[in-house]
Amino acid sequence: MSLALLCLASGCVHTPVPHEAGQSVAQSEADYYSDALAPWTYPEGPSWGEACAKQPPPQQSPIDLTRVATTPWSASSVITQATFDGHDQNVVFQASPGPAVTMAPGVDGSGRALVYTVAGFHFHYRNEHVIAGNPAYELHIKTVDQHGGVAVFAVLWTADDAAGEDPTLAAAYRSLSAPPDSVVAVDLGRALWRFGQQPFYSYVGSLTTPPCTTGIRWFVLQKPVRTSSASIGRLNSALIARGMPRDNVRAVRPVAQPQPVVYLVTPKK
Repeated sequence: MSLALLCLASGCVHTPVPHEAGQSVAQSEADYYSDALAPWTYPEGPSWGEACAKQPPPQQSPIDLTRVATTPWSASSVITQATFDGHDQNVVFQASPGPAVTMAPGVDGSGRALVYTVAGFHFHYRNEHVIAGNPAYELHIKTVDQHGGVAVFAVLWTADDAAGEDPTLAAAYRSLSAPPDSVVAVDLGRALWRFGQQPFYSYVGSLTTPPCTTGIRWFVLQKPVRTSSASIGRLNSALIARGMPRDNVRAVRPVAQPQPVVYLVTPKK
């Protein structure tokens, strides 16, 4: 599925707002991008507010996923449809309308399928979550499910010049290089498709930007995607030119005790 997206620049990070029963996805997207926050900047500090300064519990994100016990979860099928692009202090790409990701059974223990509709996505230079494989870049795809829950799909990349250019990073770079006010399509299907093919972690944490809202479901690929250092550097330069800070990562948070359940999901083949 291919969607046409408009790349928009803005100066602050916005928080996803779960949609209420009967509220359209389009309205929840509007809430996502219009929710006002007090000004804040990187690195993390007093400008982030008291909510971000609290230590767990409840669990804050990101965390070191190489140092937690994991619970196997093998009964998951992930079906993805995707594409898009737009911006904030992390240069948020905005979907219109959002593509959907269906996970069956869901992660709420009921066995019901959960359909996650993408509200937007942004990149972090260097990694926020810690996984094996020396990651150098992290993509956060923010979504809302049909019951109002918020989830983030995280894909990480590691530099390997033998791997060549990554199509997702290349598409994002092309969208930023387009003339002002032009409509550009960026396909996220390749990135989301990986959650149906490769193991990933799942846990409940928080947003990694103010106001650090808790109760956010995270899906984090277990292994980073390999791409050339030039692919990472070129996209990052374009994001910085649009206003993204050179160091836009939140420090790893301590893991709450008792440790929250962290699933290691092996998708069905």
